[in-house]
Amino acid sequence: IDRKRKLPVTTLLYALGYKKKEILELFYQFKTFDFDKKEKKWKAKFNPEDYKRSIKLRDDLINQADGKKILKKGSKINLAIAKKIYSEGLKNILVSSDYFVGKYVKDSLIDISTQEVFLKSGSPIKKEDIDKVVELNIDSLVIAGVDPINKGPYLIDTLNIDKNNSKEEAINDIYKVLRPGEPPSFDIAKEIFN
Repeated sequence: IDRKRKLPVTTLLYALGYKKKEILELFYQFKTFDFDKKEKKWKAKFNPEDYKRSIKLRDDLINQADGKKILKKGSKINLAIAKKIYSEGLKNILVSSDYFVGKYVKDSLIDISTQEVFLKSGSPIKKEDIDKVVELNIDSLVIAGVDPINKGPYLIDTLNIDKNNSKEEAINDIYKVLRPGEPPSFDIAKEIFN
């Protein structure tokens, strides 16, 4: 819009009427992890499609059914190997809580006792956040499918730096760039934007 003053692309998406959760769903796929109290680990469905590109495993690949280690940390895995493992019976995997550090959460996480959001939607998870999740007995996490090879965190990071959170704020921000110096009125800004 303006070479001097840049706006995050997510501001444009907000101005078009998208909400943060809709933007996340539009650009990312999500995986649900459920806490297994007996194993003290998180369970998720094993999807061979997650390994379309050959990668080295960052964690051990553990079968949830029997707790056996299928592949060790550092082993290479690709779609063919993943499909073979899946056909041999691997349906669910187990991961430790450390797996989530640096991953992005889909839904805001709330401390029920204080009704305070301690991790906002789209935020990267830190070690202390995981400790709080376990402490609060939150037994399900929905994580964005972000990795440096297939889908980077660029849009989520942009969402996190965007100061706008609604259509009105975004349209007013765009109006300020188009007409600097004029006080923004949502009706006039909306008319110009449309």
